[in-house]
Amino acid sequence: MKKVFSTGSFIIFLIGLVFYFLALLGKDTFLLPAVITAVVGFVAGLFGEKTILRKIGLYGNGLILVVGLLLPFVVTTFFWNKP
Repeated sequence: MKKVFSTGSFIIFLIGLVFYFLALLGKDTFLLPAVITAVVGFVAGLFGEKTILRKIGLYGNGLILVVGLLLPFVVTTFFWNKP
């Protein structure tokens, strides 16, 4: 059962990567599905078996979360707080 989570995390990472790439191309409606799939993939990777697919899923989904959520939050809060 744990192998399913690690493989699923990798597959969800690929889906989230496609969604995030579409968001970078200008289709802003794909940003929320990219972040949601990254959260689901990250949680699935935490419960997965220790394989290379789990590591790719965890790091990839974590990177999507950092670039998609954390980085814009920090930039808009601390650097663009003046009109």
